[in-house]
Amino acid sequence: MLLEFYWSVNGTAKYRTTDRRLACLGMWLTDDIQSVHDSCLDLLADLEDIAAGRKVSESWEGNAWAAELSAEGVDLQCLWRDVLSAHYPLGETRRVVAQYWRLLAAKPGRDPAITRWEERNCRPHPRPSF
Repeated sequence: MLLEFYWSVNGTAKYRTTDRRLACLGMWLTDDIQSVHDSCLDLLADLEDIAAGRKVSESWEGNAWAAELSAEGVDLQCLWRDVLSAHYPLGETRRVVAQYWRLLAAKPGRDPAITRWEERNCRPHPRPSF
């Protein structure tokens, strides 16, 4: 296991990792995306669109993290602790976010969230195969 997502006993998304390098990525997803299907779908779409060349870049800012997404990768910066920052290649980030989506998708609300995303964006969600 390099990075694993799971549900805590009180129902919040958590992560654990055997690779300290991946900690910021785990924190970003569990702290800012949390268990919100719609947010994870937006992030997946941004990553897929950038990888396919449909978008050049995207900026994200949440409760705890700022993220810059581009073809070169994802740069994360914690908004509360300057020492928490990291860069991840785009492919690695896409794989980890898809893994996180699988955790969220197991909870009720997945299909309505996909439908809402597709109606709001007037296109099929460009998600990787789930």
